[in-house]
Amino acid sequence: MAYRLRLASGIDVLDAWTATADIADFIVVADALFTVVERSVYFAYPVIDDPAMAREFVVVVRDNLAIRVRLDDVERFGIVFIGSPLAAFEPRKAPTAESQSGTN
Repeated sequence: MAYRLRLASGIDVLDAWTATADIADFIVVADALFTVVERSVYFAYPVIDDPAMAREFVVVVRDNLAIRVRLDDVERFGIVFIGSPLAAFEPRKAPTAESQSGTN
């Protein structure tokens, strides 16, 4: 039996991003997050593991849109960043402040 992941953190990041996102971007991000929950994200989207940040990876959902996800443990994950793929790899100061930049 396959177990699903649960979103444990990052709702504030998602809320800040959705305030400025258009509906098409919202739909594709929601779809990508569901694939993370279902543990099929590696089959559905390009995923880049970040060796600088253990247990974090970047899901590229469009050319100009990516989600940085942190695996908290085997049952839970968190949203760290939503925005441009290049910004997803920049050193973070405050994840919620970075996510407010939108899709650029």
